Amino acid sequence: MRVLQFAKRSVVTVALVSLSLTGCGGDSSPDAPFNPAGTSADLQAMNSTFGSDAFASFSTFSVMFDAALGGSPIISSSVAALDIRAKTTQGMRAAAVRSAQRLGAMLQRRQGASLQSGRVAAAAVPAGVAGKTFVYDANSATYVASDLTGAPNNGVRFVLYAVDPVSFTPVEPLVATGHVDLIDLSAGTTQAARVLVVSGETTYVDYTVTATSGTSSGRITVIGMVTDGTTQANINLRSTITYTAGLTLTYSLDVPQRDVSVDLSVNVSDVSQQNSPINVNLVMAGPNGTIVMSGQFTDTSGTLNIRVNGHAFATITTDGTTTTITRNDGTPLTDDEEQALEGIFEMQSSAFVSFDQMLAPIGALFDQPA
Repeated sequence: MRVLQFAKRSVVTVALVSLSLTGCGGDSSPDAPFNPAGTSADLQAMNSTFGSDAFASFSTFSVMFDAALGGSPIISSSVAALDIRAKTTQGMRAAAVRSAQRLGAMLQRRQGASLQSGRVAAAAVPAGVAGKTFVYDANSATYVASDLTGAPNNGVRFVLYAVDPVSFTPVEPLVATGHVDLIDLSAGTTQAARVLVVSGETTYVDYTVTATSGTSSGRITVIGMVTDGTTQANINLRSTITYTAGLTLTYSLDVPQRDVSVDLSVNVSDVSQQNSPINVNLVMAGPNGTIVMSGQFTDTSGTLNIRVNGHAFATITTDGTTTTITRNDGTPLTDDEEQALEGIFEMQSSAFVSFDQMLAPIGALFDQPA
């Protein structure tokens, strides 16, 4: 039996770890022999796609964008509010509640505005800033509009700067390293915005956020790619929420260069009830084997069963703060097995943080009056 020990990390690092789990279906054989060291290497490759300096700058500055555009803090405050406690079951539930509240508020606001105005709600770049490029003002620690050109006509541009790799704070004096373009793609009944992160001649992040809402539920999707310049991860994140309570997150990530993928589904049937269980189902498939992790937990208890290549392998149990992993046959886990399974568990435990991370840049665009 091993007790999982999690080192403290910054919000940005947690987001990178969790995003790397967001998997898409793969073509690997489920009969591939289990290679725990190879599985850990696959996880490391996934994480590396989010490890570029450009992504670090994007993660640091993106939570400031909606304030510059006059948006409400529905999304802007969300990433800053999440910390390492999301890696415990109590923290994960708290993160799930926050996600449900934020997503519900964002979708309901759009739906309510649409009903009142009698027309379709759509994301929109405020008329006064469309085509503008924003630069960071170190004195006020905010973004301000500039006279720089190059921003998309149907969007805005934010200049990115170098950040300290440990503290993830801007390096002073400021050093411009690239830019983020936020592009309005809304049409019909669908709100949509594209996010592009460019540094030099390389596009490091390219994804589209789409939101649709009805009278009692809504859905937000994030589809695109992230790369470190060498390895690319294709991402597909989907959140479905009913305004009364229920929340489902479905994540997919695929790294074609390693023929590996991860698919994750997290469901909370009633986030308003503290004892309502969080249901988790995760599948990681690749040339080093297929690992399935499934089960449920509450604030104070939980069990996740792990199957490797279709066979029962280990069990993870938690009391809400301490998590242990036990091999089913009673033998001790090897160091390689522990590292691989701990890495997979860490991915699902940070799911809500990663979704917030991708929504943070476009909060204000989805908050404009219809």
